[in-house]
Amino acid sequence: MTGPAHPPYPLRTERLALRPVRADDLDAIHAHRSLPDVARYLPHEPHTREMTADTLRRVIAGAALAEPGDWFDLAVEDASGRVVGEVLLKRDTTPLTGEVGFAFHPDVHGTGIATEAVTAALGLAFDGFGWHRVIGVCDLLNTPSAALMRRIGMRLEGVWRKDCFEKERWINSLQFAVLATEWRRALPPPAAEKAVDVVVGAFFAAFTRRDGKPVDLAAARRALAPGAVVESVAQDGTVDRTDRDGFLTPRLALLNGTSLTEFREVEVAAATLVAGPRAVRTSQYFKHGVRDGRPFSGWGRKVMHFGVAPDGSWRIESLLWADEPEIGAPRESRA
Repeated sequence: MTGPAHPPYPLRTERLALRPVRADDLDAIHAHRSLPDVARYLPHEPHTREMTADTLRRVIAGAALAEPGDWFDLAVEDASGRVVGEVLLKRDTTPLTGEVGFAFHPDVHGTGIATEAVTAALGLAFDGFGWHRVIGVCDLLNTPSAALMRRIGMRLEGVWRKDCFEKERWINSLQFAVLATEWRRALPPPAAEKAVDVVVGAFFAAFTRRDGKPVDLAAARRALAPGAVVESVAQDGTVDRTDRDGFLTPRLALLNGTSLTEFREVEVAAATLVAGPRAVRTSQYFKHGVRDGRPFSGWGRKVMHFGVAPDGSWRIESLLWADEPEIGAPRESRA
């Protein structure tokens, strides 16, 4: 079999150069593949030097993408010539389809370099290799990778609950995808949708407790309008209605108590509809934590109605939410 024709390398962007990895990239690639923070959501533990060397040998051997399952690994160089990460393209068994993966050194997280590099790699897949469709898969808890794929125009196609067992736990996975036709006509979301995204992100992030450290729900309070109405739907269908303080006060006590020592809630899938000064956001979320020394997890849905405050910011005016039964914790206690 033959693989796609490759263009001349390196591929250049505003700040970066992308080119096939080489054997002499071992030290640079190992610098990030050996880090626990980089390997946390990957299927393997932090690499030993031998593991990194073996990976390089395999991807270099498959760089022509001659066979389905081959990975093509692009080293990402910054302006100084330092290799700061990798973007990988995998040839799928279905013709003209593939998968994208990426890993970057923490030094460049938050700089936009990963977004710039993955964007260039998808351009290569569609305009260089002539691929029709590219997917990306990540652990549900890997919110930075999910955010990157959303940001560059990939859409969430599915949530796979506990679809694989890795590192002694079941993984929930997200699959994103983009077609060549979508890629070429992709438009950035309107400013109002971006503003709603920011408010929702801050709201979910506020309810996070790690290592028993104190939690401050000030960000959640700012996201909710003063007259916000909050309704929760119980398993038996009954509805509990309260106001902003009635919602936040007991949750602040629970999050800062001795029972719930770890907690995180992640928005998994969402849709936003904006009509003038009004907006509606529907969300599916996953929550997990440790209560009374026992790990637990669960799924749920939220519907948020937004309005524009006098200062021009978007605020949640009503919130309706419902949880599925939790796994691994008593049903009577909910976060």
